[in-house]
Amino acid sequence: MKTDAPPSLPARTADRLRSWIAASGLVSGARLPPEHELMVQLDVSRTVLREAVAGLRAQGELTSRRGSGVFVARMADDGGIRVREEGEAVNPHAILNLLEVRLALEVEAAGLAARRRSASDLARIEAEFAGMEVARTRDELVARDFSFHVAIAAATGNPQFIYVIRQVGDRAFPRERGWSTPPANGERYAELRLHEHQSILRGIAEGDAVFARDAMRHHILASAQRFRAAIEANS
Repeated sequence: MKTDAPPSLPARTADRLRSWIAASGLVSGARLPPEHELMVQLDVSRTVLREAVAGLRAQGELTSRRGSGVFVARMADDGGIRVREEGEAVNPHAILNLLEVRLALEVEAAGLAARRRSASDLARIEAEFAGMEVARTRDELVARDFSFHVAIAAATGNPQFIYVIRQVGDRAFPRERGWSTPPANGERYAELRLHEHQSILRGIAEGDAVFARDAMRHHILASAQRFRAAIEANS
């Protein structure tokens, strides 16, 4: 009986590289480490690595920029969640739908992170939270907020959580994309968000899965409520 041939070494390396990218929390547009570092990470030769990268580039998962390196490309639309490209109209109802997806996904991720996180996982989550506290611009706060959630996904030990969060993308984190918080409430808004993230961090740091889940649930539901209020204020 004829059987399918096993995947080639470059194909297996491509799968490992894909998993490594997810586990590292690299998002669309992130630059991959230099070639020699990836060779060490994946324990493969330069030739095999280049073939693996070429395969992922052909599938639209990676992109190269002359003189700059290799970058994570926008995830292809394969039936999953399609994120908005720059310049496209913002659909508030689509963002609310994405918040429901985040609720289903990230509540469980927070609980798993509380049970499974390593010391290095916790240090990364704490670092992202500290970055949120000192962020000077809205864009920086957006980036740190998203990285905080990716770090929690990574702490689950399951790279699929990172993959789905990356599919949803930071565009599912409703902030400045045409729906801004009224200026009078800006300071209170930032204060609430920091407090919510601090509660999530506390649950994970203390290994309390129930507390971490509850804190994440409260945060995402509160985000949805604030977003609806912003829609009304901008209508």
